[in-house]
Amino acid sequence: MSGTDIFLSYARHDRASARIFAESFAAEGFKVWWDASLHSGETFDEVIEQNLRDSKAVVVLWSPRSVASRWVRSEATLADRRHKLVPAIIEPCDRPIAFELTHTAELAGWEGDRTDIHWRTFVEDLKRLIQAVDDGAAPVLAPQRAPSPPAGPTRQPLRPGNDEVIAADFRREQPVPAEPPMEEAALPSEVHCLEIEASELPDEIIVIHSSSMKIGRTAPADIVLPHRSISREHCIVGLANDELLVTDLNSTNGTYVDDVRIGRATIVPVGSVLRLGQVSLRHAIRTPAEAEQRGRLHSDRVAATS
Repeated sequence: MSGTDIFLSYARHDRASARIFAESFAAEGFKVWWDASLHSGETFDEVIEQNLRDSKAVVVLWSPRSVASRWVRSEATLADRRHKLVPAIIEPCDRPIAFELTHTAELAGWEGDRTDIHWRTFVEDLKRLIQAVDDGAAPVLAPQRAPSPPAGPTRQPLRPGNDEVIAADFRREQPVPAEPPMEEAALPSEVHCLEIEASELPDEIIVIHSSSMKIGRTAPADIVLPHRSISREHCIVGLANDELLVTDLNSTNGTYVDDVRIGRATIVPVGSVLRLGQVSLRHAIRTPAEAEQRGRLHSDRVAATS
């Protein structure tokens, strides 16, 4: 098999589980791409979108966190449109309503046992799909019958934190389109922020809302930090599978994550400090309301500096 076989989509808090899946897929002979494969200098959104489109199958790991992730939902939507979505439940959750009738492997609690019958069935489904693509046939899985609805109440209450993202879908009376446009996804219940700490710059919050945002000392950088220690084009930050990543752009004074200078695409964990020259920014997750209360959103900040 040539090219990328499997694109792995997951939420950042499920990274440990995603690694088990990625390593197990590799042991089965698949060529796997996930965001750990990003290299220094690559633009996050371009690389992710290219691999998503080029892969023969897209494995989405559903959990309460990934259900609430607009990035995972968008990747699942694109994969479904291209008939190469192969989802798996890794923790009990209410899937987005658009994917409720999609056959989904039940792998909750699976910890890497490759002899497990559920895993073997999942792998055989993937092999059939990928072989069909290699043979030039339509990339579709064997049809599966949708599960019957359970007796009694149709759904249990969602976990706290998920309601803002998907509850509205369940309350609608009218039919839901099988392939809703990505732009119709519900607003996120939390946002990634970089909070400027003690420096000569004002204490502001920068909301990271894209998979690729350039930080520099002057425009046309997406995020302008007018400090003498910041290079004109200092680094790129962005979101990939709900993780915040940063790549240095050969800056003069360097890019650091928790005081370690980076030379390739690096994850900035929540709570860690991203230091650009002499400017420190702490990665935090806030609700949109908290971000508005603590400072201007990024779009307002750009307008003020342009």
